[in-house]
Amino acid sequence: MSPKSWEEQLTDAYWDYRWRKIMDPLCDTFQSWKAGDLGHEDVNKAIDEAYKEKCLINNLVTYRPDRAAAVIQWWDRDWFLAWIEENRPPAHVQLQSVPPDLPE
Repeated sequence: MSPKSWEEQLTDAYWDYRWRKIMDPLCDTFQSWKAGDLGHEDVNKAIDEAYKEKCLINNLVTYRPDRAAAVIQWWDRDWFLAWIEENRPPAHVQLQSVPPDLPE
């Protein structure tokens, strides 16, 4: 098996980051429900929200690795900038510039 490309490493790291952002609160919700602090409606709402977020991430990881990397650079710029501090891209990878904020 060949080593993962920089783009695949980025996508894998982002998947893990987003997965934890989705699942950690959902696990907390289940624990609160189990303790009797939340009702079924609260759990159902949390599951629906987690599912919507998971669908967004699933769509992202179906892109080609180079396209997924480009989307991540725009979609979650702060996370991306922190990640590339320790994971510099190889010379052949061109980073995406972010357009300035649009006036309101």
